[in-house]
Parts: sequence; structure tokens; C-alpha cells
Amino acid sequence: MKISAAMVNHYLSDITVAWFNHHELPPDEMQEYLPLVQWMKQNAINHRDLEYLKLAFEYLLTHPDVNHEDFSGGRYPYDSDDIIEIIDFIYRTIWSDSPPVSLSNSDDVQLVSISLDDWWAEREQLPELITLSK
Repeated sequence: MKISAAMVNHYLSDITVAWFNHHELPPDEMQEYLPLVQWMKQNAINHRDLEYLKLAFEYLLTHPDVNHEDFSGGRYPYDSDDIIEIIDFIYRTIWSDSPPVSLSNSDDVQLVSISLDDWWAEREQLPELITLSK
């Protein structure tokens, strides 16, 4: 399944960029991102992207060869480990009932270069995914 990297970046920016609207440094504890994670989740639900986002996060968590810094939002110099930690926190928060992420969950996922607007327009023509999230 092809998933827009721009879509993933869009939702991660709800965390990685929005945090710095009111803070100068990243939080001391991941838990401090919780309100932004809840906001991001609602955003993804509103755009019918939550299931795709889950698949993309599973892919990112199981493919260390991906340049995770590409998803840092550009406002603060997060490194790959920081981004993986943030994605892991988001994943465990939103999909707490899911089994641990495994490579087989993301076998068919490809992150592709397609704009967010094109992703949403293209998605209008795709069938709904089976709901994977609460």
C-alpha cells in the first residue's frame, strides 16, 4: 500500500512543530506530548487518515534504514532516535491495545512522495480501510 510521506509529516508536525509554539526545548518526558497526540489523533480521524497513519508508523518503527529525520518538522533538530521515540510514544498511546509492532505488519507499506492535497484527493477514490483503531 502506498502512503503519502507528506501525510505522515503533516501529522507528526502536530507534535514536532506545535510543541515549539509555546516551548523552547523538547519536553523532559514524552507524556508532556499527550495533549498534542490527542489533537493529532482527532485531526487524523477527521481526515480519515488514522488507519493509514497507523500503518505508516508501523513501517517507520520497523525500518531503521529510513531517514527518520525527514519527519522532524524542521523547527527543532530532532535526530532519528528522537523521531522514533516520538512515533513509538504516539503509537503506544493511540493504539495501546495493538500487539507489538512487527515487520510483517508493514510488509506492504511504501511511503511515497505525494503532496498532502493530492493524497486526500486520491483517497476520496479509495475504499475505506477496515478500522484498525479506536
